[in-house]
Amino acid sequence: MRGISIPDMLHPKGQGSLMITAQSSEMPHTTMSAHSAVRAEFLDFRDKSHGAITIDEVSSSIAAGRFVWIDTNLRDQIYPDLKKELPEHLANQTPVLNILSSEYQQNTDEQVSSLHRTDDALHIRLVGARGTSKTIRSEVLDIVITEGLLATFSEGSCAVLHAVRRDYIRDFEQHAATPSFLLYEFWDKQIEQFLEVQRHLDEEVEETRLALRISADEATLTKLASVSGRLLALRKRVLPARRVLEELVSRKTTLVSEATLQFMGNMIGTLERLLADITANREILESAMNFSLTVMTHRTNMTMNRLAVVSTIFLPLTFLCGVYGMNFEIMPETEWVHGYKMFWIVSAIITVTLTFVLRKARLL
Repeated sequence: MRGISIPDMLHPKGQGSLMITAQSSEMPHTTMSAHSAVRAEFLDFRDKSHGAITIDEVSSSIAAGRFVWIDTNLRDQIYPDLKKELPEHLANQTPVLNILSSEYQQNTDEQVSSLHRTDDALHIRLVGARGTSKTIRSEVLDIVITEGLLATFSEGSCAVLHAVRRDYIRDFEQHAATPSFLLYEFWDKQIEQFLEVQRHLDEEVEETRLALRISADEATLTKLASVSGRLLALRKRVLPARRVLEELVSRKTTLVSEATLQFMGNMIGTLERLLADITANREILESAMNFSLTVMTHRTNMTMNRLAVVSTIFLPLTFLCGVYGMNFEIMPETEWVHGYKMFWIVSAIITVTLTFVLRKARLL
């Protein structure tokens, strides 16, 4: 995604504000202060200046034509007290009231990306994915855009926020013209996260495919189920994100510049290719499993075929043994001098004949 240049925000209407809630990653270097649960920073797109400010200075900074980013860590915070620390015009926004409700933050793994619009705000919830060797963990990022303000709310650390903070100052100084570049940055890093998880899953899919060619034992089948489950979990997060992006770029808004919407529209193709890759990986696993089952079935059939051939040879011999195992008093063959030898000669002839016939029929 770095290959795409940061969209220029050449139109003043891009000076909206963004709010973000996140649940997860460590914090990189930023000009924001790290001493409070609520931190603020201004970005001035006229002279490319930026720096930390107090919450009390937020309103005056916006009035002076600066753009403000407020970052709030929700972990171990009492929401009513936290609301009092926020600027009043931000705290009373409907999206913020939703974010600061305890019910809204529950069941993180069941949440999906979504988009909500109000008269003066744009609320985007991004649900990312952080992969581990056993599961896919959700990372939730709520973005609310209003005039002149971007606020981030994170529950703990978030990899996407970490990546944005690592790069956004450089991009701000070199490329950005309006605050819309921050929205692009968050989508860019979110898609990079999806792609990184997919790259790891690509490797595991190939390892599982090779393992299935060798043996479909319990360990391999367990790994197959794990990889397949993580592919579905990733798809569950990517698909709603694509829908949100499509809905976002389909309707113009004064809060996001047209140039940014155009660049974000290109991201839809990236997500579609990612979804296609996920589907392809699932098909590879399914094909490998079917191949393994086919091989196992073939081996079982070969074993049963050999057992049937052996049974065919011994069936007439068993019949002879059964006949001469009867306890009738009058059985002429039992009084033959060479009766025992004749039994083995007949048995040998039957065995050789059946073996020849079965080999001729390619059954042995």
